[in-house]
Amino acid sequence: MIARVSACCGRSRCASRRRTSARWRSRRGDRPGIVQSKSSDTGGVREMVEIVEVKKNPLSVLFLVVSVGVFAVAQLTDPENVRFLAFDSAEWPGRWYALVTYGFVHVDWNHIIINMLLVVWIGTWVERLIGSARYALLVFSAIVAGGVTLLVRQTAGIGFSAAVAAILFYYHFAFPWKRELPLGVPNIVLPVALFFLSTAAIVFGWLPAVGHIPHIAGALVGLVLLVFFRRYHRPIDDDPQDR
Repeated sequence: MIARVSACCGRSRCASRRRTSARWRSRRGDRPGIVQSKSSDTGGVREMVEIVEVKKNPLSVLFLVVSVGVFAVAQLTDPENVRFLAFDSAEWPGRWYALVTYGFVHVDWNHIIINMLLVVWIGTWVERLIGSARYALLVFSAIVAGGVTLLVRQTAGIGFSAAVAAILFYYHFAFPWKRELPLGVPNIVLPVALFFLSTAAIVFGWLPAVGHIPHIAGALVGLVLLVFFRRYHRPIDDDPQDR
């Protein structure tokens, strides 16, 4: 009798776990081979198909479309036609809205390609991880923080880079020991290296045309919000290293 009861309970627990797992996967909306990752994956580059799953990444898609749209207008007509969206401390507070809109302005190919690829590869996953509302707060807080540094330093700036820094730091510190970088390097190495390189660039005056201080401001926003948002993380894959 005890053996039969134990076996029955065991089967019941297994069935319960299977039902729970099924509900978990249904809620996540995962598709095998697309969302789930394996611990042996060390490439750090996820499938471009992620961005077309609009229902999972609505804001990432929106940020991509708006940025590319503004860039197209600048390229096909005249960059001056989008200048009103760029931030310039000399025109503050007259164009106060530029404290946000500057993040969606890019005028060269390298700038927009790098930023938008990172939105596709990392931003889509952060959006799933914390939900679209918190993702919006992360992105816009980083953009505003970067804009404030431009205002304080009495300079001008454009680009989504402060938001990208927040996204990158958020994800890589959320899963610091996952080995998604080339050669199996732990995730945490990338943001730490970028932080020290940006700091060195500020100290030694390297690449003066790059907004190193807005980047750091965005990165710090990502780290601060990670502390508050971690409890709300949603499962995005079945890799035990995530836990």
